[in-house]
Amino acid sequence: MKTPISYYGGKQQLLQHILPIIPEHDLYVEPFFGGGAVYWAKEPAKCEVVNDVNMNIVNFYEVLKHSYFDLRKLVEATLHSRETYKKAMIIYDSPWLFPDNPVLRAWAFWVVTNQGFSCRIGTWGYDREKRARTIQNKIDAFQEELSDRMRYTQIECNEAHKVIESRDTESTFFYVDPPYIDSNQGHYGGYTHEHFKRDLDALSKVKGKFLLSSYPSEILDEYVAKNGWYSVSVDKALSAGNGSATPTRRRKTEMLTANYPITLKDSNNN
Repeated sequence: MKTPISYYGGKQQLLQHILPIIPEHDLYVEPFFGGGAVYWAKEPAKCEVVNDVNMNIVNFYEVLKHSYFDLRKLVEATLHSRETYKKAMIIYDSPWLFPDNPVLRAWAFWVVTNQGFSCRIGTWGYDREKRARTIQNKIDAFQEELSDRMRYTQIECNEAHKVIESRDTESTFFYVDPPYIDSNQGHYGGYTHEHFKRDLDALSKVKGKFLLSSYPSEILDEYVAKNGWYSVSVDKALSAGNGSATPTRRRKTEMLTANYPITLKDSNNN
């Protein structure tokens, strides 16, 4: 199953590496949920908790879980157009103007994430050939199974370290994907070195298992050495469409860090 939204910083490209190294668990927790690519792709656990401090995200998943059919009607009627995107951005930027219409706010979030340029909120995306078909595919994929998937999922809106501390058990698995420090954090801007250290401190105390996604950093190296964690690097291609068939491509090294042994094919173990 795929995430219903296309979110900046999503982990679709890393799923082939992440899914095989998820350990057995009864409780699954994502302290930084966002688009939740890993959650949607993995097998459901007995109990699951997803958390985000962005109320637009929390509202979207609450509506998806409890008011799917109302949201589906709006999604089905959505045009891939600049005007639709402008309307959705107004709602997204001013949710307090629509306090009694969570479904409309959820629809706006779906639009701004799926029609944004390169998965970034704020700029409408289009091209000469494929974009309209991509959006229609997103509409077609917006099925009831998405709501069913969330049936036994708790939706939190709290600071990540508090969620880690409150949900820790020996059978808990945390997938932790914070905004990357020292990088363009997109609409997650403001996550600092101190936030990262605070969350790493929380992870260093857990009885359960965790897997962390990040860019390489001296802060991470310090915690890996201090706690005896395991770390592997993954070379990932980045792309940003430029309206042609040949996107501009760069490469980035991402780190996967865990408190249990992990091994990836074609990766550099650290």
